[in-house]
Amino acid sequence: MRKIFAVVLLFVAFIDTSAQFRRLVLRPRHGQIIGQWQTTNQPLRAWLTGDKIFVIQGEMDNFVVRGANMLSRPDVVTNYKNHVQYFAEPTRNGGLEMPKSFVIPQFCIQQKTADGTTFILCGQKAIDAANTSKPKTLPKETPPIISQEKPTTLPQTQPPLLSTTRRGKSIDMKFANYPKVPNGLAGETFSKLKVENGKLSEEQWHVSFLNDRNYEKGFYIGLGEKSNTSALQNLDISEMAGFDLSVIEVYTDRTKYWNARNWIQQYITVPGKRMTTDTVNNAVYFWNPTQYVSESILPDFYDAFPEFTLPKGKILKFSYLSGSDISGEKAMKRGVSYVHNAPNAARRAWMDYDGWLYESGCPKAYTTTEEVVNQWLDRVDTEVLRKNFANVVAPNVKTGFLSLNFEPIGVWNSSKSMYKIGVALQEFKRQNAEGEFAIGSLSPKIVSRAKFEGERDAQGMTSVLIWQGSGFEAYNRTFPTSPTRNVWNSVREIVTVSHVGNYCNDLRNVGTIYHLMTEGLISKKIEPTKKALANIWHEVEAMDWQLGEQTHRTSKGEVFKIKIKPIVPPDLMQSWGVWGMWLDGIDLWSDPNTKVDNPDLWGSKAMELEADKFLENRFGENLSSYPFQSQKNIDWLMAGVWAMSVNKDIIEANTPIEYPDVTLPDGRRVTGDNKLPTEAFIKGFPLVMKKRDDDSKDVLYTAYWGHNPANKAVKIVVDGQEIIIRGQYTSVVRMKF
Repeated sequence: MRKIFAVVLLFVAFIDTSAQFRRLVLRPRHGQIIGQWQTTNQPLRAWLTGDKIFVIQGEMDNFVVRGANMLSRPDVVTNYKNHVQYFAEPTRNGGLEMPKSFVIPQFCIQQKTADGTTFILCGQKAIDAANTSKPKTLPKETPPIISQEKPTTLPQTQPPLLSTTRRGKSIDMKFANYPKVPNGLAGETFSKLKVENGKLSEEQWHVSFLNDRNYEKGFYIGLGEKSNTSALQNLDISEMAGFDLSVIEVYTDRTKYWNARNWIQQYITVPGKRMTTDTVNNAVYFWNPTQYVSESILPDFYDAFPEFTLPKGKILKFSYLSGSDISGEKAMKRGVSYVHNAPNAARRAWMDYDGWLYESGCPKAYTTTEEVVNQWLDRVDTEVLRKNFANVVAPNVKTGFLSLNFEPIGVWNSSKSMYKIGVALQEFKRQNAEGEFAIGSLSPKIVSRAKFEGERDAQGMTSVLIWQGSGFEAYNRTFPTSPTRNVWNSVREIVTVSHVGNYCNDLRNVGTIYHLMTEGLISKKIEPTKKALANIWHEVEAMDWQLGEQTHRTSKGEVFKIKIKPIVPPDLMQSWGVWGMWLDGIDLWSDPNTKVDNPDLWGSKAMELEADKFLENRFGENLSSYPFQSQKNIDWLMAGVWAMSVNKDIIEANTPIEYPDVTLPDGRRVTGDNKLPTEAFIKGFPLVMKKRDDDSKDVLYTAYWGHNPANKAVKIVVDGQEIIIRGQYTSVVRMKF
């Protein structure tokens, strides 16, 4: 009897194992290579749509759909010959025709070759093909169809399936003009980067910038609390193939590493396939809608990106103006709501640079103390302030976005006479101004940014984030010594926009995005009727760094020593674009000069090499200037905005934003308050947020890890699914459950 029972158990186990094996064989992953047609040497892949499996020939972004019985042909090598019946219906001609049940997915288009074969283009290839015959538009502003199959594992970190090679110029790095800095004794030194076999090296790492033993040479790639002083030799950057990186070499004080002398920055594209919209199993990653990168120093998105619109209620304001888009029309067709030179006043952005305060006798910014500013404010006539500000409002009542720089008094907050500023600002309402009104650095946390950036202490902000009652109550309980209802209330009452984040673009602060979301979410809690815009400058604001120096020669032979700042790394800009769209949008600040790719118009701050005199305003017509630093990081800001915008159906859905549990690569789980941006930053965890669509079938994830090395990819597990985070870029991932 026992023998019979044992035989039965073995039989059942065999059947169960056989069934599991059969399911494993018969249900390949979306995009998995399932064979090869020897006639063409092209791969055959699985295309999953609902319960159906189709055979496609080619790549995931350029393929021909075949009948199921193609797998049984003698010239096809596959493990599925005995399981043809489990694929979509057979067709004639040995399975070489397209099954009638195949539906062209969204983000894909159907075309025919010269011999009449029907093939499918998806992702960027579909956009490119569509743009050859009509203006650039996304085929549809809804995400692609995503397989319902749940993978057990993701492939090892590598460029995903749906990628295309960058058009035009070779993606190999070319350093025609190496940045230069004065050596002090030996003229100028060069920084020479090279990439071989996915390894980055600096050929002149041994050459000093300065002959000062109190300083040491280091480098940043992405964000880091302290520069890396190990030699920049054979650094593996292969996992960032196709992405852009910012390499900054810097001389820092050995005892005070935050103090830096001169630096050199180079902007590189890692050789490989440019990431566009990439499908990995049932996950769709949204990176960048174009492979096009020009040789110009200016941003490319004006011409390279498809046209798109923001999710409802979101704002994108540009102070930046490119000489390739003088009217702002190109920018406004690509998600930008307000731009400096818009012909339509309702789409125009304008900033007043404190003239009304200076005309009222206010001391110049950064020239005096808070006490002196307060004494001026006590003395000044309220009516003088009101009249001067009225002159700012009058020509801008139709302007879509009016903002004040507010530098002379923006850092002070102790004057009891601040109500005078509030009275003056009422002029905005008195004149019935129609647009948004913002003040630089003005947010509900007193007046400037929350004391969170760079801190290893949550300072009570976690309790504010999780407080279920009034935002004012939560904040004032936590910070009784600096409540939000203070003398600034009369000023803050007038603005329609809370600027959050502000100058949080210091590359030494790995908490930048965590801070942005902390301040933004608190601002929305405290003042839910005001828009919280992520305000950033595309240049690095490191106040204790010296300005960089580069020599420059015009076409007339004039030689100047240029004082500049580094640009914000492209991965941080992309992340800012993504996370700003979880709030109410973004305010990209820039100086008011039109940027042109003409080195003879060399900018606003340069110093004569011979006379050490500062020269200002050599702009030429239209206040144009040559920026010296690459402006391509703005393309990545816009890539982040685009990634969120093409998923607008989820962002607009009436569903809450959630913090999912996260499993780290080492197996640790991030749960509870540790998922919040405050605690995640302090403990060095990723920041992950998600939102479902209205029917809960599709979920959008954004995953960022500021503590992850910028040259490494890593995998985390969220809701049972693995998500790849590449360096310090933010993964925007859509999944179907």
